[in-house]
Amino acid sequence: MSDAFDYDLLIIGAGVGGHGAALHAVKSGLKTAIVEADVMGGTCVNRGCIPSKALLAASGRVRELRNEHHLKSMGIQVGGVSYDRVAIADHAKNLVSKIQGDMTNSLTRLGVDIIQGWGRLAGEQKAVIDTPTGERTVTARDIILSPGSVPFVPPGIEVDGKTVFTSDEALKLDWLPDWIAIIGSGYIGLEFSDIYTALGCEVTIIEALDQLMPTFDPDIAKVAQRVLIAPRDIDTRAGLIAKTVTPGNPVVIELANRETKEMVEILEVDACLVATGRIPATKDLGLERVGVEVDRRGFIPVNDQLQVTRMANRCLISGPLAMLPAK
Repeated sequence: MSDAFDYDLLIIGAGVGGHGAALHAVKSGLKTAIVEADVMGGTCVNRGCIPSKALLAASGRVRELRNEHHLKSMGIQVGGVSYDRVAIADHAKNLVSKIQGDMTNSLTRLGVDIIQGWGRLAGEQKAVIDTPTGERTVTARDIILSPGSVPFVPPGIEVDGKTVFTSDEALKLDWLPDWIAIIGSGYIGLEFSDIYTALGCEVTIIEALDQLMPTFDPDIAKVAQRVLIAPRDIDTRAGLIAKTVTPGNPVVIELANRETKEMVEILEVDACLVATGRIPATKDLGLERVGVEVDRRGFIPVNDQLQVTRMANRCLISGPLAMLPAK
């Protein structure tokens, strides 16, 4: 490493992308530091894949044990199946905590410096980190941006985190509404519709496009419709947009025609999950300090080597941000 820099490589974001990059960097002999503003593991470990699959597994067992007709056909009799909502949520939380610890330990053992705080670019090959003890400036020969993603909330939808919330809050399973509307029929919406119906909730799925699961492969969508929607206590509204969503008791959802924007229906439900996708977490990264402009969705243009374009320095991109090819 050159004495001119604190590190060979600085990684901003300790999610799956940043963690994997750090492991590879150390194996390549680079002195490496990783910056994380929240907790190790990022979206996948803490607010996505891991906890959602844990909730799916637990709620799926409840569904299976309550299917008395199917069990009886195999000679099995089960009665009075119940569950503990808090214990199911704790199951997911404990799994997340273990993986967080394993990821942290793997970096510590390899000598990666873990810096807690919000990191932003401060110029070429330099970053400023807002740590709990104050601002810290770090230099590196190369910088990888791997800040992950955040939920996208469309205009007109007011989120209070209690009655109207995103998947980030839903994973905590703080309560189970009798009737919940889910805006969006992508994989996040489908996963939570499966969790909620297994635990006894009535679900209404709202999809802006004319058919459910519009981004799915058609054959997969057919299977999902047959297995995950048709047998469940799920009502669907396709071709309608949630023009406004107002938190409260009840939550008021104004549904409008996607094309004309004319009001079609008003739903009053107990809760609303906004599952309209995720966008890159590229705000407040100091990109303007190095001449980088994001597109309207927040993605950073990169070249075929995942290097940031429209700039002269040596700043690289990792993880979900590397989805927009350079033009």
